[in-house]
Amino acid sequence: MQGKAVQVLMAALLSAASSISFAASRHLEGPRPALVDSSESPSPFLLTDTSVRGWITGPVAHVEVTQTWKNPNAESVDGLYIFPLPENAAVTDMSLRIGARTIQGEMRRREEARRIYEEARREGRVAGLLDQERPNIFAQRIANLVPGETVKVVIALDHEIRCDGAQCEFVFPTVVGPRFIPLRQADPGAIDPPVAAPGGATRQCFSLELDLEAGVSAHDLQSPSHRISASIQPGGVERITLADKGQEALNRDFKLRWQVGGEGPEVGVMAWRESGRGSEPGVFTLILQPPENPREEEAMPRELVFVLDCSGSMMGVPLEAAKNVVRRALGAVRPADTFQIIRFSDTASGLGSRPLPATPENLRRALEYLDSLRSEGGTEMISGIRAALGFPSDPERLRIVAFLTDGYIGNEREILAEVQRRIGAARLFSFGIGSSVNRYLLEGLAEEGRGEADFLGPRETPDHLVERFAERISAPLLTDVRITWRDLEVMDQEPAQIPDLFGSQPLILHGRYRRPGTGVVEVEGFSQGLRRIYRRVVTLPDAAEDHEALGRLWARARIHQMERQLHDATPRPELVESIATLGLQHHLMTPYTSLVAVDSEVSNRSGTSLPLTVPVEMPEDVSYEGVFGYDAKAIPVARNLAQPKPSAAALSPGSVCGCASTFDHTGRRAAWSFTPARAAWSFSSAGRMI
Repeated sequence: MQGKAVQVLMAALLSAASSISFAASRHLEGPRPALVDSSESPSPFLLTDTSVRGWITGPVAHVEVTQTWKNPNAESVDGLYIFPLPENAAVTDMSLRIGARTIQGEMRRREEARRIYEEARREGRVAGLLDQERPNIFAQRIANLVPGETVKVVIALDHEIRCDGAQCEFVFPTVVGPRFIPLRQADPGAIDPPVAAPGGATRQCFSLELDLEAGVSAHDLQSPSHRISASIQPGGVERITLADKGQEALNRDFKLRWQVGGEGPEVGVMAWRESGRGSEPGVFTLILQPPENPREEEAMPRELVFVLDCSGSMMGVPLEAAKNVVRRALGAVRPADTFQIIRFSDTASGLGSRPLPATPENLRRALEYLDSLRSEGGTEMISGIRAALGFPSDPERLRIVAFLTDGYIGNEREILAEVQRRIGAARLFSFGIGSSVNRYLLEGLAEEGRGEADFLGPRETPDHLVERFAERISAPLLTDVRITWRDLEVMDQEPAQIPDLFGSQPLILHGRYRRPGTGVVEVEGFSQGLRRIYRRVVTLPDAAEDHEALGRLWARARIHQMERQLHDATPRPELVESIATLGLQHHLMTPYTSLVAVDSEVSNRSGTSLPLTVPVEMPEDVSYEGVFGYDAKAIPVARNLAQPKPSAAALSPGSVCGCASTFDHTGRRAAWSFTPARAAWSFSSAGRMI
């Protein structure tokens, strides 16, 4: 009788789950993406490979990403794939290739694009819908992929190359890491894809080919993430490919670094203005090299606050790398400095109640405290922000916060809004630790904190990262920066509020100009309490058609600054409308514009299709136990909503929540979960307790 009751209950749960949209999954207690077995039937492994073709010209990269989809099942499917792109990307185009046919995507308002897609899906036509869920996370949907059908999705984007002094870096992310989403967070969108089970693989292949034309002499090409091959092409272009073709998994960021010749010019300008456009404004990008470092003995004493993410996703290699960064940074403190170490996961705590003087005894205590830190629980990052910025400031010292994390959260706006409210006169430097970190969040933290972001990937030593950090925090090179244009009609400058200048990091400005001409740009600010002005001659041309991407990058920078005003969740419909309008004008994806492509032919005449969510790899060096809260290898992967409860003995003792979690075949989340603190099992479906 009891068994019959359980069957009835499970049938009711299945029915309830089937009514919930497959796109509305969310975490209940900590980071809990689904585990998916590669032997599942029907198979959700719909992608066979992702290839990247890029052209790097000076500070701009144009990239085309091709995803190859193939349906291995005996029935038609609708696929959802959640994937990353560079956080500063201007995504401009999407097309579908079916055999010899190409279906061009159209940029529409998000709601309109979804209506077009859903109508095509109901009619049995192949359709593609690309949504921006975060500036660095996108959701690709494909409708009516019939058995055996192959569809190629081609996505085009432009983005800026990151340069630090003479070293430049191209980064292409390949996987979305597991995100912690607090219960208080509203529907975060499609940002948490299911994960291939331990020992399994998505069977996706990653390939890449880049042409590098740096504009000046480029040398010392290297990749800390992948084995590469390089060859010289006609015209002196350097072509870079992966050495292990067809064997690379999508489980870590691809990084390419190179040096540019000499010290480089102090001022560089690139412009785009079509001839024959009358009074149509031109667009420019201005790059200013910072002035020389001030002498260290003149620098203001500092209050150094190191904040370490000790959540489950940092378990193992990432946390040890973060500790190593702090150990080395502590070796660079000065006798006049004070310091504090804060750890956070579900809550935050510190080495002491207030910053400590940098005495040998206190530094020894700090190293012992570092050694004691362990990974456990969820990523309540807001507790770390409040602990680092909430205590009274020392008027005699400049507070500098170093925030070390993988950024695996889904409530980015809440965190960035908290930094905006609390930053005061402090400076915040963010450090992304790991293989597939949340660069959107980490760059945003540094931007709101008027600092810099840096990144430490697997197999990289922290020496250079710590050296750059120590150099930058010796003192800001120039604070309270203002830009004045003399004899030039410049408008719509981005960023409008100029950040402080640190170290060898150049200042990059985007803007528009009404008329061509030559004038002077003045950079004014304070260094060691003294007002300084730097003047440079700049020419903005009448016609320059070689850098069309600059127009899109200016629009992307403009949109980004408007999005910053939405961090506090205050309704601003006029701002949302401005972002959508600018996206449509410049053919750019935003949170409010999407790309949609619809085939004219009907492919699926059955009238039905099965929704499936494509699994992804676990990012390199990220612990299954740290994310899922248990030894994933000890628990069978759940294949349906009636999966029995796992043994509580399999759970790791320090976990906040142990879960046997899965997406069912429709892509909806379903999970048994055990909370040690309550010693109780619960069942959830699509983010709702049942």
